[in-house]
Amino acid sequence: MSRLWPLEIAVHLGPGRVALARRGGALAELPVPEGAAGDVGPAMARLSELVAELSGRGGVARVVVADDWARYAVVPWPEARLDAAGRIRHARFLLSDTYGEEVAGWDVALADAPPGRPYLACALPEALKGALEDALAPARLKLASLRPQLVAAYSAWRRRLPWDDAWFVSVDEGSLSAVHLSRGEWDRVHVARLSPDWIVELERLQALGRLTRASGSPGRMFVEAPAALRRGAPAGTGIEWLEERADPGERARALALLRRARA
Repeated sequence: MSRLWPLEIAVHLGPGRVALARRGGALAELPVPEGAAGDVGPAMARLSELVAELSGRGGVARVVVADDWARYAVVPWPEARLDAAGRIRHARFLLSDTYGEEVAGWDVALADAPPGRPYLACALPEALKGALEDALAPARLKLASLRPQLVAAYSAWRRRLPWDDAWFVSVDEGSLSAVHLSRGEWDRVHVARLSPDWIVELERLQALGRLTRASGSPGRMFVEAPAALRRGAPAGTGIEWLEERADPGERARALALLRRARA
């Protein structure tokens, strides 16, 4: 009898949609009609429905969560020497200063950075990880990684991005997240809820770029967005689209989700 490979899945979890892709390109998606940015419960319930259809033989899950549930800050390297716990407290203070008491009890993670350089801090709702583990448990799936959309998307595209003075933008169904790259580092982060005319947010980013550059030009802007949203973008905006090379379709979207989750 041949031995079965352990199951490996990638999950994208957002307030309005849950997607699950398996190695090999099989994709399953469910809308979350009652979903809201302030409540992870409805999306977890839909994820449980998708997980219930798996074999239960065990494996790993790599999860990407929509930026509706993430809060970011670029943290300057502290002048005083801090241990790991001290750096978390420092980052939590800056996040609270920006977002208020909303993030007081959230889980905070820090990106690796060389000593002396700024680093990214990201906060996710405290209940998120435990709820994910509970949803995956019936299929005997272990949570192997949990990352927000902007971080996962940047990791997947970083080799196609310039080293300096450029915006990387990730557009999802409900949010737009962007990071400015300066000498290989993130120096600004921008997150916005999308309006029906989401191109307005890109124009705001270009205006910000003009204000912060001596030349007065907006700089290069690299954008990844679903095909349906790209079709609504006007020509001549200076956007450089990041597109999958594969043909559109369910298998291509599944493979893109797996690639991003592993990046």
